[in-house]
Amino acid sequence: MPPAAPTVKAEREKKLKAVLAFASSLTKRLENSHDASLISDLQTQTRGLPLPASSTTSAKQYELDKLGTELWNLSTRLRRDEAGPDGKEKEETARKNRILCLLRAFAFLLLDSAGGQGAKGRQCKSCIRLMKIALKAARVSIEGNEPGTATKVLERAAEYQDVLSKAGESGGEAELADRLRAEYFAVRTTLAWRQERLDTAEHMFAKCKQLAATLTPTMAESFADLLYEIGKDALTKRNYEVAVRWLERAHDVLGEQDLEMLSPEVSELRLCTMQSIVQAYMKLKTPETQDKAWHMVKLMETDFGDKMVVSLLKIELLSDAETIDTTEFYNVLLRMIRTVVLNDTNFKTIMHHIHKLKDHRHVTINVTACKALDDLIDMRLFREENQPWIEKAVITRIWIGTTNSFAENALEHLQELFDAVAQHSSTSLSAPATHAAQTLLWKRVEAASSQEQFGAAESWCRACLHSIFDKAGAQNKAKISRKIIQCAFARQDCVAAREAHSKMSDTGRDEPVARYLMYKVALRSGDMEFECLDLVCRSSAKDATLLYACVMEAQSAGDKRQAIIALERVLDKYDYSAPAGIHLPALLRRCTARLLQSELVKDGNINPDIMSQLCTVFDGACSQAKASRRRPSTPAQQLFTAQEFEWFSKNAYNMSLKYCAEMAPNLLVKLLNSCTEFIKLLKGQNQSGAEGDLCLRLVFCEFLAACTYTTLARAEDNTAQCFQYYLEARNHSQEFRRAAAEGIDKLGGSAQADIISKHFQVVKLELEAVLKLEKWDELDDLFEQCWKYKSPDHYETLADLVLVIHSCVVKAALDVKYQSKVLSVLQKIINLTCRQPGSDITKLSRWLRCLFNLALPYDENISLKCIEQVIHMAAKKQAVSSLLRVVQTLVKPAQSLLNTPPPSSSPTKGENEVRLTDDHIKEVERYPRTELEWLATTTFNRAIDYYMQEDDDKCKTWAEKSFIIAQWLEDDGALRDLLMEKFSALQWDKK
Repeated sequence: MPPAAPTVKAEREKKLKAVLAFASSLTKRLENSHDASLISDLQTQTRGLPLPASSTTSAKQYELDKLGTELWNLSTRLRRDEAGPDGKEKEETARKNRILCLLRAFAFLLLDSAGGQGAKGRQCKSCIRLMKIALKAARVSIEGNEPGTATKVLERAAEYQDVLSKAGESGGEAELADRLRAEYFAVRTTLAWRQERLDTAEHMFAKCKQLAATLTPTMAESFADLLYEIGKDALTKRNYEVAVRWLERAHDVLGEQDLEMLSPEVSELRLCTMQSIVQAYMKLKTPETQDKAWHMVKLMETDFGDKMVVSLLKIELLSDAETIDTTEFYNVLLRMIRTVVLNDTNFKTIMHHIHKLKDHRHVTINVTACKALDDLIDMRLFREENQPWIEKAVITRIWIGTTNSFAENALEHLQELFDAVAQHSSTSLSAPATHAAQTLLWKRVEAASSQEQFGAAESWCRACLHSIFDKAGAQNKAKISRKIIQCAFARQDCVAAREAHSKMSDTGRDEPVARYLMYKVALRSGDMEFECLDLVCRSSAKDATLLYACVMEAQSAGDKRQAIIALERVLDKYDYSAPAGIHLPALLRRCTARLLQSELVKDGNINPDIMSQLCTVFDGACSQAKASRRRPSTPAQQLFTAQEFEWFSKNAYNMSLKYCAEMAPNLLVKLLNSCTEFIKLLKGQNQSGAEGDLCLRLVFCEFLAACTYTTLARAEDNTAQCFQYYLEARNHSQEFRRAAAEGIDKLGGSAQADIISKHFQVVKLELEAVLKLEKWDELDDLFEQCWKYKSPDHYETLADLVLVIHSCVVKAALDVKYQSKVLSVLQKIINLTCRQPGSDITKLSRWLRCLFNLALPYDENISLKCIEQVIHMAAKKQAVSSLLRVVQTLVKPAQSLLNTPPPSSSPTKGENEVRLTDDHIKEVERYPRTELEWLATTTFNRAIDYYMQEDDDKCKTWAEKSFIIAQWLEDDGALRDLLMEKFSALQWDKK
């Protein structure tokens, strides 16, 4: 047979055992703080309670009651011992609170299960006990935000309420039952409010109100507090009508009680309730509620006197009125100022309402705000000696006094306030407070200045310099003093301006702007003993704007002497760009043309200082002009046009030509560099019509610059500086060659010949620079440049330079290829010179000797070629001389034999007559005797050297060369015979 289905009794027994087992284990489980399933288990068990009345349950009534009582007491103990949430424990604390809520509800339901098992059902006494427990459990659940649990508990309490409602009408038990019922309805009201079911709350409140007579003072106070919280919550949610209703109920409940029987805290509750009622009335904004609000405030004033909240409510009511009663408003503020205990909160509250009063921007109201602030400062803040409060109040007072243009005597009142603060305070205002105050005062200074009320602006400036603002900082004080000077200058009161300047600190007095202002004052007063221009100049390290301004001031004042002095300072600082609105090219041209050039020449001599300034002007103009070509450009850069380039280039060029012999070389190259840059800028403008003129100008500038730098280098003792000068000379020489190559075809006749001549000179200068800089690899290119344009007239100096270069190459121990290249150049000079008719045989002989002697140690082939060339030249010259001697021998006898006068038709005496004398023969340029003697003996000695080396072939070759050279000496063969005799004496090995 299948097992029988479990009976109802068995199920009840099983459930009861489970409940008892769970209840018994709770104490131990509560000790384990990490029991994660405890909450869910409590919720499950609570849902299954209370147990229905049955014989099974009745049998365990005592055990249920005992366990329920123990757990209730345990929950009470744990709740009492529980610490408040703090930091990281907040989450854990919330969990424990929830456990305690559920534990209380579970304990109550155990007690409820045990209490319902009596023989006669629930008794009144038992219900009273369980009602008390239920109400406590419900309150805890509501406070713990467990509305479901609270609802379950109150559902069980509803049954007790029914039982208690049927209690006797007399006796202490009936009175207690009514109080518990009233408390029950109050808790139900609380739960309904928390669940936002105000209709239910209204119903429960009505039930509770019916039992209000039974409330004790303590219960009445608690009930009023509940009604206040409901009304306050509605006020927060802007449900003003609901708020008024509940708040009035709270006020009525309290009003029905004997206040002396209530706790001391009830006064605060009444005050808060009445305050909230007034606020709710005000939010409704109807005439009726406004009247009710005033009525309530008067009641509060009667009951609470000088409480600050009363004054604040009156201020709010006054502020909301269509027309503010300024007298009453001031009286309320004054009462607050006199009576309130000053702390940070109360001070901020008073300042807040003064600010609100200021925001109305009405004359009378703002005057009231000023007066209230003055009273606050004078009556309370000085006495409190709280510096931060004083500073905030003073700043607010300044704000009100400076932002209202309609305020009469605002400055005088502020001066009085400042004096009072200085008298009662041991220290001046702090730096932040001073900054805030001066910022407000400065707005009035600027406003007065913009309206040209310079006297008023000056007065406001003096207020900014009051002693309470000592921490203003040097820069701010200086700025204010400068404003005073400006105002005094605008009023043409130079004495006041000087006085303000004298009162400034040493640093402030020497600031460039202050000195500039005093320079203006000095110009207008005509007293230039007060020198400020030098200080402006020294201080203008990064910006020349003030110097330009000094120039313009001097010109506008008509003082030419001061204008020149100011322009000199501008030139000293010329590296800086012009200020906005100044046409820099025109300014520089005026400096040059009208002022500096007029002072350049005195008594026939140039002034070197003025010339230096002129060069600086052109150099600065050049820098600005080059900047004008950059992209992106600024409006200031675009002021330089092609016409400006032309003007500056021509003037720099003309001055260079005119004063090149008198100028210092360093100034000349500076001026030439400026001219060169301007010419390049002009060429970039594609002005084809002026290409020839620009080419000549550019070539001459580069030529003159190369010459000048070479002169500077030759005179410089400092090696590094000397090298720098030579480097510049080399660079300008290269620029000359490039410019000449580009423009020589565009030039004609004499101009082209002049360029060719200068080209050869520049190449020699560049060779000198390369030699000094030891740029040996550049020699080849420069030697090639020597032959680019034939210029035999300059070969002599070139040959001398080549010999110097060779000595330097040898001294530097360079590779033989460098020596060979140098000697090949010398050989080419000799060859080119020989081809020229009328060449100087003496120079050629000297060059040949040098070439022979220099080449001999390492390349005797060159030396042998020199011998061949000497022999050729000597033979050629000797042949001409011999031919003349033959002619002489033929002509003289013929003339003596004939000795007859010529016919009449013949030319007169002296015409076409051939007269060859010994003087004519001597005039024929022969190869120098000494050179031939030296070369013959040196060649013979070379032969002897080879004889000693047993090199017979070379010995004979060199000996033959010496004989040939010696035979061209006009010594009747003496040297040749001597050499041959010595050679014949040599002994040769017989083969």
